[in-house]
Amino acid sequence: MEFLDLDGKEDEEIICEVFDLNQLQQQIFEEIRNQQLTVQEIASEVDRNRSTVQRSLQEMMQKDLIMREGKTDKTVYYVYTTLPMEQIKDITLEILDDWYKEVNNKLS
Repeated sequence: MEFLDLDGKEDEEIICEVFDLNQLQQQIFEEIRNQQLTVQEIASEVDRNRSTVQRSLQEMMQKDLIMREGKTDKTVYYVYTTLPMEQIKDITLEILDDWYKEVNNKLS
């Protein structure tokens, strides 16, 4: 089972697998890590249209992987960034612990 093979995988790769991020979501995660970007800026960086990026961002927010912050400069707009990496690691470990308990219960 490929997802259980950790040889040579970086933390970020493991996190992307645990959160089941598709290729676009992985690109977005990489782009907004350690910086705040608008939907349009992200769309430009990943070379996708705004609505496609918006859908991916919504899915990632539902997984509690990223956060959105409202800004005001004549109009209201939002910027997106990842949670701090230590917090993401903690959430990832909680997900894995819950998964392990569920598998253990089913197989016992």
